[in-house]
Amino acid sequence: MTQLGRASVAVLLGILLAAGGLAAEEAKPVLPAGLIPTPDKPGIVLSLKTDKGVYAPGEALRLTFTLPRPAYVYVYNLTSAGRVQLIVPNRFLQDSFFPAGTHTLPTRGWVLRLTEPEGVEYLQLVASETPLSFYEAKGFEKDAFLVFTQPAAFAGTIQGLLGGNWGAVWTAYRVYKPKAYVSVTTVPPGAAVSVDGQAVGLSPVSTVVSPGRIRVQASRAGYETRSVQLTVTDGEEVHLSLTLSPSRPAWPPLRPTLPPSGGAPQIDVDASVGVAVGADSIALDLWVAGLGFGASVRPAPPRPDLTQPGPGGEYPWGPEVEAYLALWVPFGRGGALLLGGLSAQDMAWIPAWSPAAVRPQVVVEPEVWSQYRVTFGVGIGIVGDGWRGHVLWHNRRGPVLGFVLSI
Repeated sequence: MTQLGRASVAVLLGILLAAGGLAAEEAKPVLPAGLIPTPDKPGIVLSLKTDKGVYAPGEALRLTFTLPRPAYVYVYNLTSAGRVQLIVPNRFLQDSFFPAGTHTLPTRGWVLRLTEPEGVEYLQLVASETPLSFYEAKGFEKDAFLVFTQPAAFAGTIQGLLGGNWGAVWTAYRVYKPKAYVSVTTVPPGAAVSVDGQAVGLSPVSTVVSPGRIRVQASRAGYETRSVQLTVTDGEEVHLSLTLSPSRPAWPPLRPTLPPSGGAPQIDVDASVGVAVGADSIALDLWVAGLGFGASVRPAPPRPDLTQPGPGGEYPWGPEVEAYLALWVPFGRGGALLLGGLSAQDMAWIPAWSPAAVRPQVVVEPEVWSQYRVTFGVGIGIVGDGWRGHVLWHNRRGPVLGFVLSI
């Protein structure tokens, strides 16, 4: 081979070796600032792993590491926010010297609980045969875990203190909050949408929910509320379309109308009449737009026979007449009935008497006055097409059954 040929081969070999070196350099992973790469020939060979690869916010993290010889151990977390949090040592574990063997963190008495934001975080473990003085233990009086805001400078400080036998290893995990995506449309649109009782907006609307069983509800004035329960899984996208049915007014309102040609507006009143029957009473009422006016009569019991001896006392001396106002409160296919009024009844006081024992016989004359009482009642009912039925409890009349018809 000529001298020129040998020179060409040497140049070619040099290029190939340089290219191989560059390829090897490119194959090395690029670590985030703050991590110390594992040395090619560590003085202390370490292993480090977490109990899971993915954690939800609020879950506890546990890590396991192995030491081939006794060493001072330093563990820190490189968060997704770009900060360094020193895990060991800490306020609860200030002595970071560990014997050879496998160890689990956290030790008894403290917990590592992960928080948001989501993202990839790193754990670095550095073991040294000599202690590293890069922090002040006095800082644990204020914070349980020391925080450093410059990851690259922090790692540089650690590397500057390392000497003799040492080792470094790192691992990564992910903080991820499981979620599902729910979009809701309604017919008609503009309904108020809530998920598990929490308002999310007016339809059409999209929201993020936690996986599991959820309850979606849509409501709009003039329409029946629609509610749906469903189960969603992590990452699932659910598109929900709800058709709302118009709600029928529980009771017709007053409707203002205009006369055919000029003149003042007139009121077209939707009125109803009702009757209610109790064990010993009857009532009639007139209803206008959910407000009722009525009267009831409760006959008096038979008067005592004054020609025969009697114990005396107060006795009803006439029928009990009541005037009342009633209010119908609609909900769903029925409603509640509230009633309040005033009743009047003649009462008589009669002393103990024994007319036959008196000679000559005397006539017993009772003392009569009018007694007024406050009356009230509560009930529930159902609404049909042009009618309403209800059951009422009344403080004077007892159970009452009523029926109302539109006119």
